[in-house]
Amino acid sequence: MELTPQDSGGPSPTTEVHLGPLLELAADAIEEHVELAASLDIARALKLRHHPDIVELARMTDQMLTHCATLAVGVGQIPVGARSPRGAVVLETWTQLKDDGPADGPLGPWSYTRHLALAARDMLEEIHDHRRKAAFTGRPGLPPLPPGAR
Repeated sequence: MELTPQDSGGPSPTTEVHLGPLLELAADAIEEHVELAASLDIARALKLRHHPDIVELARMTDQMLTHCATLAVGVGQIPVGARSPRGAVVLETWTQLKDDGPADGPLGPWSYTRHLALAARDMLEEIHDHRRKAAFTGRPGLPPLPPGAR
Protein backbone atom coordinates (compact mmCIF):
# COMPACT_ATOMS: atom_id res chain seq x y z
CA MET A 1 0.00 0.00 0.00
CA GLU A 2 1.34 3.37 -0.99
CA LEU A 3 0.73 6.39 1.21
CA THR A 4 -0.28 9.69 -0.33
CA PRO A 5 1.05 12.93 1.18
CA GLN A 6 -2.31 13.42 2.93
CA ASP A 7 -2.27 9.93 4.46
CA SER A 8 1.22 10.40 5.82
CA GLY A 9 0.38 13.69 7.50
CA GLY A 10 2.05 15.63 4.68
CA PRO A 11 0.73 18.66 2.88
CA SER A 12 -2.95 18.84 2.08
CA PRO A 13 -4.37 19.98 -1.25
CA THR A 14 -3.74 23.65 -1.91
CA THR A 15 -5.66 26.37 -3.64
CA GLU A 16 -4.07 29.12 -5.67
CA VAL A 17 -4.96 32.58 -4.48
CA HIS A 18 -4.16 35.74 -6.42
CA LEU A 19 -2.23 37.93 -3.98
CA GLY A 20 -1.75 40.97 -6.22
CA PRO A 21 -4.25 43.31 -4.51
CA LEU A 22 -3.25 42.11 -1.05
CA LEU A 23 0.44 42.62 -1.77
CA GLU A 24 -0.26 46.11 -3.13
CA LEU A 25 -2.04 47.04 0.11
CA ALA A 26 0.79 45.61 2.18
CA ALA A 27 3.40 47.43 0.07
CA ASP A 28 1.56 50.74 0.49
CA ALA A 29 1.41 50.26 4.26
CA ILE A 30 5.10 49.38 4.42
CA GLU A 31 6.06 52.38 2.28
CA GLU A 32 4.03 54.71 4.49
CA HIS A 33 5.69 53.27 7.62
CA VAL A 34 9.20 53.58 6.16
CA GLU A 35 8.58 57.13 4.96
CA LEU A 36 7.14 58.19 8.31
CA ALA A 37 10.08 56.68 10.21
CA ALA A 38 12.51 58.36 7.81
CA SER A 39 10.84 61.77 8.11
CA LEU A 40 10.87 61.60 11.93
CA ASP A 41 14.54 60.57 12.03
CA ILE A 42 15.45 63.25 9.47
CA ALA A 43 13.70 65.95 11.50
CA ARG A 44 15.45 64.75 14.66
CA ALA A 45 18.86 64.84 12.95
CA LEU A 46 18.31 68.30 11.47
CA LYS A 47 17.23 69.75 14.84
CA LEU A 48 20.58 68.94 16.43
CA ARG A 49 22.39 72.12 17.33
CA HIS A 50 24.97 70.64 19.67
CA HIS A 51 27.14 67.58 19.48
CA PRO A 52 25.34 64.50 20.79
CA ASP A 53 27.43 61.89 22.55
CA ILE A 54 29.42 59.55 20.31
CA VAL A 55 27.02 56.61 20.70
CA GLU A 56 23.97 58.71 19.82
CA LEU A 57 25.81 60.22 16.84
CA ALA A 58 26.80 56.76 15.60
CA ARG A 59 23.18 55.58 15.93
CA MET A 60 21.87 58.61 14.03
CA THR A 61 24.50 58.19 11.32
CA ASP A 62 23.52 54.55 10.91
CA GLN A 63 19.85 55.54 10.63
CA MET A 64 20.62 58.20 8.03
CA LEU A 65 22.76 55.80 5.99
CA THR A 66 19.93 53.25 6.04
CA HIS A 67 17.30 55.83 5.09
CA CYS A 68 19.46 57.25 2.30
CA ALA A 69 20.12 53.80 0.84
CA THR A 70 16.40 52.96 0.95
CA LEU A 71 15.21 56.29 -0.43
CA ALA A 72 17.85 56.27 -3.19
CA VAL A 73 16.21 53.11 -4.53
CA GLY A 74 12.88 54.97 -4.61
CA VAL A 75 14.35 57.97 -6.42
CA GLY A 76 16.14 55.60 -8.80
CA GLN A 77 12.76 54.10 -9.74
CA ILE A 78 11.59 57.48 -11.04
CA PRO A 79 12.33 57.65 -14.79
CA VAL A 80 15.28 59.97 -15.47
CA GLY A 81 13.13 62.26 -17.61
CA ALA A 82 10.56 62.61 -14.83
CA ARG A 83 13.07 63.52 -12.11
CA SER A 84 13.41 67.11 -11.04
CA PRO A 85 16.88 68.66 -10.96
CA ARG A 86 16.81 68.08 -7.19
CA GLY A 87 16.23 64.35 -7.78
CA ALA A 88 19.22 64.07 -10.09
CA VAL A 89 21.52 66.09 -7.83
CA VAL A 90 20.55 64.27 -4.63
CA LEU A 91 21.54 60.90 -6.12
CA GLU A 92 24.96 62.36 -7.01
CA THR A 93 25.23 63.82 -3.51
CA TRP A 94 24.35 60.45 -1.97
CA THR A 95 27.02 58.71 -4.05
CA GLN A 96 29.59 61.31 -2.99
CA LEU A 97 28.64 61.03 0.69
CA LYS A 98 28.92 57.23 0.54
CA ASP A 99 32.30 57.40 -1.17
CA ASP A 100 33.82 60.13 1.01
CA GLY A 101 32.51 59.29 4.47
CA PRO A 102 32.88 61.76 7.32
CA ALA A 103 35.59 64.40 7.17
CA ASP A 104 38.46 64.50 9.62
CA GLY A 105 38.25 66.82 12.59
CA PRO A 106 35.93 67.38 15.50
CA LEU A 107 32.94 68.44 13.35
CA GLY A 108 33.39 65.74 10.71
CA PRO A 109 31.04 63.04 12.05
CA TRP A 110 28.38 65.54 13.15
CA SER A 111 28.51 67.37 9.82
CA TYR A 112 28.37 64.05 7.92
CA THR A 113 25.20 62.98 9.74
CA ARG A 114 23.63 66.35 9.02
CA HIS A 115 24.51 66.13 5.30
CA LEU A 116 23.04 62.62 5.17
CA ALA A 117 19.84 63.95 6.74
CA LEU A 118 19.65 66.74 4.15
CA ALA A 119 20.14 64.22 1.33
CA ALA A 120 17.49 61.90 2.81
CA ARG A 121 15.07 64.83 3.12
CA ASP A 122 15.62 65.79 -0.53
CA MET A 123 15.11 62.18 -1.65
CA LEU A 124 11.90 61.88 0.35
CA GLU A 125 10.60 65.17 -1.09
CA GLU A 126 11.46 64.01 -4.62
CA ILE A 127 9.51 60.78 -4.10
CA HIS A 128 6.52 62.67 -2.66
CA ASP A 129 6.58 65.24 -5.49
CA HIS A 130 6.70 62.49 -8.11
CA ARG A 131 3.81 60.68 -6.45
CA ARG A 132 1.73 63.89 -6.36
CA LYS A 133 2.38 64.54 -10.05
CA ALA A 134 1.53 60.95 -10.97
CA ALA A 135 -1.93 61.38 -9.44
CA PHE A 136 -2.74 63.95 -12.14
CA THR A 137 -1.26 62.08 -15.11
CA GLY A 138 -3.88 61.22 -17.70
CA ARG A 139 -6.66 62.90 -15.72
CA PRO A 140 -6.84 66.50 -17.00
CA GLY A 141 -9.59 68.41 -15.26
CA LEU A 142 -10.22 65.64 -12.74
CA PRO A 143 -9.21 65.46 -9.09
CA PRO A 144 -6.13 63.43 -8.19
CA LEU A 145 -6.51 59.75 -7.47
CA PRO A 146 -6.32 58.73 -3.82
CA PRO A 147 -3.17 56.83 -2.80
CA GLY A 148 -3.41 53.14 -3.63
CA ALA A 149 -6.10 53.66 -6.31
CA ARG A 150 -3.78 52.73 -9.15
